Amino acid sequence: MVNRLIVVLGSGPGLGVATGSKFAAQGFDVALLARNAERLQEDVATVQKAASNVKVQPYTVDISDHVALSKTLKKVEDEMGAPEVVYFNAARVGPSKIGETPPDHLLEDFKATGRPGAHPSFFLSNGAIYEQPIAGFFALSMQKAAQFNLTSSLRQILGPKGVHVAVITIAAIIRDDHPVLNPKNIAAQYWKLYEQNEDSWDFNVPMGDIQELHDILRGGQ
Repeated sequence: MVNRLIVVLGSGPGLGVATGSKFAAQGFDVALLARNAERLQEDVATVQKAASNVKVQPYTVDISDHVALSKTLKKVEDEMGAPEVVYFNAARVGPSKIGETPPDHLLEDFKATGRPGAHPSFFLSNGAIYEQPIAGFFALSMQKAAQFNLTSSLRQILGPKGVHVAVITIAAIIRDDHPVLNPKNIAAQYWKLYEQNEDSWDFNVPMGDIQELHDILRGGQ
């Protein structure tokens, strides 16, 4: 039997790897996409430790380059099959303009919908400053607001087609020693979202304290 597949867009040593590892431990093959080839090899090794019986493959690509990304996603499908879950984790946090490509074109290929027990899903990490912006991080605040609205629109389009679109809204900075916002805890929440049946789908799952996030970002200005 062919394993199900999760595609992680924006792999990294924190949440991307934790989410890939969580799904690998549940029997998913994992495609990790990011631009840093050397770090991707480290990510693959980490995720593979979660399950030796699944395939974990790296794909080096600049996710902001939609042409290169489309070609890479086609390569993923040719080599690993169509994904059941797409997790979009690409972001740059800082007092600068955000230029990530919207992920709407990634959602054309949920071909796992006919598989018994399949839960086609598109998950995304967002920041709580989408609704409580910080002036010193106005570009990031605007990008997060646009990202949330895009995800809301995708939910309206894809939900009726059986694709679970959901976002975890993160308030504060993710770190390993945070009691709530640590990568493993957030990854576990994504698995809970995946397990939900259509009649009980959550859309926006808030995690953390917005005041903590404001204090941290203002302190870094």
